[in-house]
Amino acid sequence: MSFFEELKRRNVIRVSIAYAVVAWLVSQVAEFAIETFGAPDWVLKIFVVFLMLGFPIVALFAWAFEMTPEGIRREKDVDRSQSITRQTGRKLDYTIITVLAFALAYFVWESRFSPGKGSEPFSQQGPVQVGQAGDEKRDPTPGGAQPGSDHFSQPTSSQATDTSEKSALTPVEATPVEAIAQASNEATPTISKLAIAVLPFANRSNVQEDLFFTDGIHDDLLTQLANIKGLKVISRTSVMTYRDTTKRIPEIATELGVSKILEGGIQRAGNRIRINAQLIDVSTDEHLWAETFDREMTVENIFDIQSEITRHIVTAIRGELTDEETVALAQQPTDNLDAYESYLKAKAFLNDPLYSPDKYINAEEWLKKAVASDPVFALAWAALVVTHGQAIWQGYDESPERLQAALDALNNAEKYGPGLPETLAARAEYLYRLKTDYRAAEPLFAQASQAKPGDSDLLIRLASTERRTGQFEQAITHYQMAIDLDPANLEARSTLLGTLVLMGAYERAEPLADLWIEKYPATQTFKTNKTQILLQGHGNVKGAKALFSELAPNIGPRYLSIAVNVLLYNRDYQGLIDLWSNPLLSQALNNPAFKIWALDTLAKAHFYQGDAANAEKYSREVIQWATKYVSGTDANQAVTKDLLAYAYARTGQFNEALAALNRSQELRSESDDSLEGPVSSINRAMVLGMIGQRDESLAEIKRLLKTPAGLNRWDLYLNPDWDFFRDDERFNALARPGNLEEAGR
Repeated sequence: MSFFEELKRRNVIRVSIAYAVVAWLVSQVAEFAIETFGAPDWVLKIFVVFLMLGFPIVALFAWAFEMTPEGIRREKDVDRSQSITRQTGRKLDYTIITVLAFALAYFVWESRFSPGKGSEPFSQQGPVQVGQAGDEKRDPTPGGAQPGSDHFSQPTSSQATDTSEKSALTPVEATPVEAIAQASNEATPTISKLAIAVLPFANRSNVQEDLFFTDGIHDDLLTQLANIKGLKVISRTSVMTYRDTTKRIPEIATELGVSKILEGGIQRAGNRIRINAQLIDVSTDEHLWAETFDREMTVENIFDIQSEITRHIVTAIRGELTDEETVALAQQPTDNLDAYESYLKAKAFLNDPLYSPDKYINAEEWLKKAVASDPVFALAWAALVVTHGQAIWQGYDESPERLQAALDALNNAEKYGPGLPETLAARAEYLYRLKTDYRAAEPLFAQASQAKPGDSDLLIRLASTERRTGQFEQAITHYQMAIDLDPANLEARSTLLGTLVLMGAYERAEPLADLWIEKYPATQTFKTNKTQILLQGHGNVKGAKALFSELAPNIGPRYLSIAVNVLLYNRDYQGLIDLWSNPLLSQALNNPAFKIWALDTLAKAHFYQGDAANAEKYSREVIQWATKYVSGTDANQAVTKDLLAYAYARTGQFNEALAALNRSQELRSESDDSLEGPVSSINRAMVLGMIGQRDESLAEIKRLLKTPAGLNRWDLYLNPDWDFFRDDERFNALARPGNLEEAGR
């Protein structure tokens, strides 16, 4: 008898086949269990090694032993005439068939009913467990230095256009706000065949410190895709909400309105990096592409992998890359790994949705390390322009040294990265924040946005600049485009609402505010918007105060601005005084610009209470602080000059008040700034009336009621700041709101 025939007689071949099939099935189940419970990858590797080691042991056991009616015995001790190997073989056949049936069933389930499961051992299965636990979601309400402004400046509550006076605005081709409301209802978003969402990559290293690296590569991939024309790439803010989600791929795709999903994971180990990715066509549940990259940890390899992933995505969705896109993908921003890692850490801070000095201070520390490691790293220099600009814009460092550092960073960005979208945006940022030259900044933001059509942040910055140049409807269009790319960006939604309020378009703003308050009940920014609408659109001071009471106190300028106006409109002067004794809100007084504004509100409150002594005291403190205040920007300086004019007028120093007003308008005119320029004009009209120049004041009031972002009738009607004018019927006629009877007044 041949050796092969002996193997068959002893059922060694059948046992080997049965073992291989069972081992494969068990390994698949083990992989699912290990990924579900987040076990390290080495657990699966060791498990597979043990299965492989078991194979020769089982084969040797089948050769040396035999099943008999009396149990397992050594083969040489069994009488061949009594052998039952034939019956045992049939049982093994049945066992193999049964196990193969289970394996086939598992394969069918895996390929048809397990979205997100691919051919790679790192693929995700069943419910999508994306990445590591991230930071707790924070309310996106921003903080800043100027009363009534966010990072691209929100309107103050005294600013808003009266509805009946704004029909002269000529709309551009904008997405109707009704369509915004319909889209925001989230019923069934339109699915675009050219739309893709790149889910947060899983941090396979299971080391929390590596999360910044995983998120950074994910962010860089989104940045590359944003450069590709014809693709709709859902922005970072929106996809990051799906970290650690239990939602399945089809559900995520429906919510985001995309037809393609990319998911994957990143693992760092020593000097090696492993990135796996798979592209899924959600409509067919087909894996268009999947690959694992296992390479040495170098900057060149990281960028090569990112570019290769981008190429596969573009090819699968839109078609081949253009020559221009191919050249752009081949560009490598740095060849220094330390510089790149420092840059990724900086971006982790910059991506924080909370607008506060801390995010820019922390990011700047890492950006400085990046350019120290690689002095020609243009992207890091461009980001430093942003952090320096914010230091001056928010007022926490307006020193000449900071101004020079911003200019140096811009010069280096333009020297080492001429023509890059990030460099164009850096120049625009410099002009916007340090030079307050919004008309020069706007075309640069537009050019950068055209170069990166999928970048929602650039659209927001462009829209915010367009408000400054008086293009309010165009700004609405670009805010909506940003929301389409980044549905979870609540800041874009809130600023869109604020813009509608500025335009006096309350009938367009209110349905959106109500819808978004219902959809995002934990986010107070929309309640802030609705409070403005109640005050300025309806004169509903009680309703505004009730809604405002639901807001958590914070030192952001939106909260403080609306707090002061709610209290003023309700004539709650003691509440206005008590506002600044709140330990949290008093922290804002560390900022000189806020301190001057707070002192002004205290002077007003005491004056309206009839406390002349304290009104005089706080007015003189305003004069003391404002006369020595020096800002790095004309915009900040103009705000201070307006407050100084009020203080001079309250203390009878009329000539000084007029001089301060004139200086304010030189620093911030309506022609230079359509968003906040009218504020200086409003303040001028009020002070002119206070010092007895009523005819000139009334002429300004009449004009400002017709000016976009100008005066609002309900503010004239309700704000005690205008009480000095109520004995003049000419003023009362101008101040009468068109919906006064509707409001029950």
